[in-house]
Amino acid sequence: MPKAEWFWSGAITDNSAIIKVKLNETTQDVRIAFSLDINLESNVTITAPQSAKIESGNIASFILEGLEEDTTYYYEVRVGSKVSPEKGSFKTVKVNNTFSFTIGCSGCARGSLLDIFPRNWQVSNNEIFDIIRTQNNPSLTFFLHLGDFHYRDINNGDIQRYRRAYNDVFAQERQRKLYENLPIAYVWDDHDFTGNNSDGKDPGKYAASQVYRETFPHYPLIETLDNQKSTGAIYHSFIIGRVRFILTDSRFHRNLEKVIDPHTQEEANSMLGTRQREWLLQQLKEGDEKQGCTIWVNSIPWIAKKQAGEDSWGGFDLERKLIANFIQENKINKLVMVSGDAHMLALDDGRNNKYADGGGGSFPVIQAASLSSNPSQKGGPYYKGPFPGNKQWGLLKFNDDGHQISLNVQLKKEAEEILIEETFLFSDEQTRENS
Repeated sequence: MPKAEWFWSGAITDNSAIIKVKLNETTQDVRIAFSLDINLESNVTITAPQSAKIESGNIASFILEGLEEDTTYYYEVRVGSKVSPEKGSFKTVKVNNTFSFTIGCSGCARGSLLDIFPRNWQVSNNEIFDIIRTQNNPSLTFFLHLGDFHYRDINNGDIQRYRRAYNDVFAQERQRKLYENLPIAYVWDDHDFTGNNSDGKDPGKYAASQVYRETFPHYPLIETLDNQKSTGAIYHSFIIGRVRFILTDSRFHRNLEKVIDPHTQEEANSMLGTRQREWLLQQLKEGDEKQGCTIWVNSIPWIAKKQAGEDSWGGFDLERKLIANFIQENKINKLVMVSGDAHMLALDDGRNNKYADGGGGSFPVIQAASLSSNPSQKGGPYYKGPFPGNKQWGLLKFNDDGHQISLNVQLKKEAEEILIEETFLFSDEQTRENS
């Protein structure tokens, strides 16, 4: 008998959202019923039936459109005459308009090394997921996952193993309840890509990309999946209120192309690849010109000493310098980076982030992790921190009065303990040069 095993939402806008539903078997009759009524008893809208096919992992996809902005919706999954016992919820936003909101962010959910049951291996059911889900005053608009969604290190291109990894994450009750009740934005890092410190040379990356695309309710991706053209990276951007979020993929194209310094002709490996890097630079410029501020979501540490082979931007120092030069030359000064990978909390206000020629190109950097992985430290130095640990996450509060955005950053241990706090102001009239 077909039934919904799990579901989640994402790609929220002012008038739409995407819901993905995993079924236990193939079916042609999956619907979403949604309403403003938490009990789904009045003014219920029911979508047209969708199918869940074996060739797409028995995932049914729904795009809910024509929604009201800044409004909470409740939904349930209906498979034939059967209704899912659990309900989901999400809240729409405002886009390119004054809007204050709060998000949670963190990454790295390995779980306990003591887990011995196969379904628990390298996934997590830590109480931190309940803490994030029940955050209020303010409540969260969405959760930003910074990578290492699981630690299965699948390096053989087995699509079924990738699908099982997602299933096993949702078998963890605390994670499942978080994703059912809070929209998510997510970009992978190494362990949920193809393995520890992995790069674009691993042919298994196409399986990772296929399953991400069929399973995750994502915003439009820049690249299509095409192994003949060597495309399939998952970088993308979206706008909430007057904030542009840019999510880059640090794995898919890594070490496949070279970057060249136009002044010295120095050559080095690229992390992003030419197409993604050029897209990123344009996004940074547009974000500074058109939005109140920009959040660059980059899965690995930016601040790190130059060292060839390092799994950080220190191992791609030339490309980092070219990006910093662009930031300095274009006077981009409403930018903040959020990163994971290192299992720690840390913050820099820009004083240790001057990688442009002659120094400069600086911006604030936030390190927010880990959800439930062993403490570790990477990169630096930082203005505040680092604090290695788990059950750690970030709370980013965007307060917009229409002329200035105040970003209050709280980097937290569990529910209440704030280890780092800092506030950044971004004004529409802001003209300072990067120093």
